[in-house]
Amino acid sequence: MAGHQVQQWPQSAEGGVVGILVVIEQQQPDLLVVHAAGSDPDVPGDPLPVTACGLDTTDMVVDPWRPSGPGSRWYPPQYAGHVCPRCENAVRAA
Repeated sequence: MAGHQVQQWPQSAEGGVVGILVVIEQQQPDLLVVHAAGSDPDVPGDPLPVTACGLDTTDMVVDPWRPSGPGSRWYPPQYAGHVCPRCENAVRAA
């Protein structure tokens, strides 16, 4: 991931942060990385073209996970050991 710039978290027309989607980068059958991506305002449920850490979401899979409310984690608990630290920092800073 070196060389990728953390993207500014997208804002909605109302000025709030766009919804967060969990996207999974499957690098190998047994190696995955969980990233955060904004939800495309034109196609709800689809991610924006890049993750919060700046990676292309084209070949990533969207996980159906949705946070239960403000202050809850943005990713499913089973992926806790696979979260991209740059995405985590971007979500916390939003």
